[in-house]
Amino acid sequence: MKSLFSSSRQIGGGLMLSLTLSLTLSLPMAACSDPEQAETAAETRAHTPAPAFAHDQAIRDLYAAALAAGESELVLYTAFPDTAALWQAFNQDFPGIRLIPSLSQQVYTRLEGEARSGNAMGDLVLAGWGTLAELVRQGRIERHVPETARHLPERYADPEGYYQLPWVNAFTLAYNTSQIAPEEVPSTWADILDERWKGKFSHPRFGGISPHDASLIVLQEGGKLSDDDLFRLREHARPSDGSGNQIVMTQLAQGRFAFILFVPAQSVTRLADSGAPIKAAFPQDATVLYGPGVGLVKGAPHPHAAKLLKNWLFTPRAQALIAAQEYAYGTMPGTPPPPGFPPVDTFEQVHIPYAEANAYFDRYRQKVATIWGLD
Repeated sequence: MKSLFSSSRQIGGGLMLSLTLSLTLSLPMAACSDPEQAETAAETRAHTPAPAFAHDQAIRDLYAAALAAGESELVLYTAFPDTAALWQAFNQDFPGIRLIPSLSQQVYTRLEGEARSGNAMGDLVLAGWGTLAELVRQGRIERHVPETARHLPERYADPEGYYQLPWVNAFTLAYNTSQIAPEEVPSTWADILDERWKGKFSHPRFGGISPHDASLIVLQEGGKLSDDDLFRLREHARPSDGSGNQIVMTQLAQGRFAFILFVPAQSVTRLADSGAPIKAAFPQDATVLYGPGVGLVKGAPHPHAAKLLKNWLFTPRAQALIAAQEYAYGTMPGTPPPPGFPPVDTFEQVHIPYAEANAYFDRYRQKVATIWGLD
């Protein structure tokens, strides 16, 4: 067994702490310590045909090209660890290529270092709008539109063709089912900011380029959340102990809050599946769809394998897996919603131009700092 994700984080004093997430799967060759066994496994992988897909020829051609070029692995830099089932399915469908997802929080520095050293390792980046827009500005991403994504709605693709969104997550309100009955769950901002709930809810901290920051931008730009609402939100919500989603979701499950805002329904549902007394509510006024884009790194060492993964992500098989196992909305037309989630066309929201994403984040970072008194 090999860890699906691994990353290194710089700790004070130069100590490198290796972080291994508990998402594991069996990868071909991972347990082959004998050189002859490893060689045999490699030969088996290289001669295994690709499965049938709706875009059969494009997929098969890319798989054949990758194998012919000796591309037996593929490195994906990602900030989204909750996708183990999806990557496992890719490895099963294309056993001649080993997908290596690498959890990377410092992708700018990482790609800059690889470019300077001439030792390219990363093939694809799966990240949010702000990160990808900055990488495009830096010249790190290559234009590439997958054949399978030709009918992707415009709102899910960079207009210049640098990256596309294979899925979006619903960032929404989640509540503790032991404290609130379904009919009592707030459904509007007037309900959320009612005196009844003052001090009984929370949200992740703002001030960066995270999905909950993007949620704030989309709701304000769409006229669903006013500046007055933001000031009342500051006064009514209890401060979170951190900027991440996991902290407030854990506190919600522990009963420290009645409900929380701007958290991914994907993660909430996974916790509920494990027995936590929490549930996503999807109120129209407080739900935002936000997802990562996938971009091809310029000078990628495994370009055919990288294009294969990009194409595969928009196939009916991958899109169905995204909904059924990842609890996210696939972006291709006709993809069913995750089980128990409302249809994707339930949500109406303003579109933020991807090329202007960082300008929006910068402007809202200043607004948030003013309202919440951040440094």
